[in-house]
Amino acid sequence: MIDAIIISDTGNDTFSASSPLRLQLSGKIALIQSVKNYLNNNGRIVTPVKGENEKNWHCAPKLNGIRLFSYLHARGFNIELIDSYYQERDHFIKMLNDNPKAIIISTTFISNKDDLRELAENIRSVAPDVFIIAGGPFVLSSYLLLQRSNDKDYDVISPKDDFLFLSNDNNPDIDLYIIDKYGEQILSEALDSIKEGNQVNHLPNTAQWNGKEYVFSDQKELSPPDIGVEWNNIPEKFFKLSVINMQASTGCPFNCEFCNFVKGRKYNFVKPLDQLVKELKTISDRGVKYVRFVDDNFRLGRNDLNEVCKRFIDEGLDLKWMSFIRASTLDETDFDLLKRSGCVETQVGIESADKEILKKMNKHADPDMYFRAISNLLDVGINCSSCFFVGFPGETEETFKRTIDFIESIPKDSQEGIFYWSIYPFLVLPLSPTYESKKKAKYNLKGYMDKWEHNTMNSGQAYQHIKNAFLKIKNASPIYSGDNLDMLMELPLSRRKEFMKVRHDLSKRFLKDPFDKSLVLSSFAKIFKE
Repeated sequence: MIDAIIISDTGNDTFSASSPLRLQLSGKIALIQSVKNYLNNNGRIVTPVKGENEKNWHCAPKLNGIRLFSYLHARGFNIELIDSYYQERDHFIKMLNDNPKAIIISTTFISNKDDLRELAENIRSVAPDVFIIAGGPFVLSSYLLLQRSNDKDYDVISPKDDFLFLSNDNNPDIDLYIIDKYGEQILSEALDSIKEGNQVNHLPNTAQWNGKEYVFSDQKELSPPDIGVEWNNIPEKFFKLSVINMQASTGCPFNCEFCNFVKGRKYNFVKPLDQLVKELKTISDRGVKYVRFVDDNFRLGRNDLNEVCKRFIDEGLDLKWMSFIRASTLDETDFDLLKRSGCVETQVGIESADKEILKKMNKHADPDMYFRAISNLLDVGINCSSCFFVGFPGETEETFKRTIDFIESIPKDSQEGIFYWSIYPFLVLPLSPTYESKKKAKYNLKGYMDKWEHNTMNSGQAYQHIKNAFLKIKNASPIYSGDNLDMLMELPLSRRKEFMKVRHDLSKRFLKDPFDKSLVLSSFAKIFKE
């Protein structure tokens, strides 16, 4: 009998506005494995696609579910794990034959109430009586918004249909909400009570719907759990893709104006280097080739990156890895050492290449530092992917043009690394500093989420700027995180760069002109010729 099934994610897509503009073939994003299949089958995709959903950054199993699995397994619970519910629904239904006591929904990748309600309804359609528990960032953010209801100047009306607890309408059919960034201990206690047939209303930091309103228990501060994972206990199926998400730290000490992540010193933790190395050795022994560190900033941006790289080399870790790394950290980095440690890609959150916009964002950075860091990465053959967005208050067509020019100026033919980018629209996010009434008044910012306007731009203009940028940029590739990394590396560098260029050129062409299958075949055939 199963004690609980964990659901890590529903499988919904990104907020990026440039990603939907990428090239598609037969309804599939033109990842390298899909392109090769399309060529081999004379202009159509024939399943199965060799190399699909493996050995790429996008397909790595979600760490939120793996961490919960590890935590609960260590406490003696019999747990099953679903990484992406809608893709694995048939497998989920088979698991129900083992009569799980509870379904646990992590809301790390859920951003609105409708998605959570639809997920709960789908679960209820096949397991009407199972006890459903939800916790994680979305639940906590909803509660923090509820706390702001007493502030008459804070807008909790606009988000009332998107977040929990703000309205009594259209509530997800959830039996228990756990309200804490670190709710693992409460989750464990809840499962113990459910197994014994007892009520759970005695637990702190929880909420339940009584048919008329939400009832909240007392809130108490909990100690953060160890962010380590007992990888030897994780089921074998999660290693077959050869790529794993891992954390070297949690939290972020920086306070960007647009960010709505729940922050605070108590949420920041750096995993001891000995523990990190031990975990890396374990997953390497289990067949993993690629590691994606999901830190907001690798090891909280500490200035010990050279030391970490030396340790990776000394330990003989045969792994390729990538992570968000703050540009200021890279300023003090030995880039040759970084490459020899196995780093094949870094993500650098740039957001804007206009100095004044960066100041307004409270980024504590400047375009020259970004350019220097990225150029050094590409010079030694480390790829770099960066996210930008358009429309932050004060943004104009001129300031965004500086961002486009920056993207175009970075890659050089002589560099071994490849630069990737994605562009997002500015979002008016509850709980972000920009959402505060004084900041809104300062910029004459009106609206909510992706529908807004301020003194210098509106959301419609921002989306048009993104499309124009996509069409204009020639010298760098949009992010295709689903590319099979082994297949990419099999191409000589010159052909790899040509593949990126041809793919982007075709995507731009077909935004304006009808799709031309013969052009696609002839263009890619030159790259993959023997």
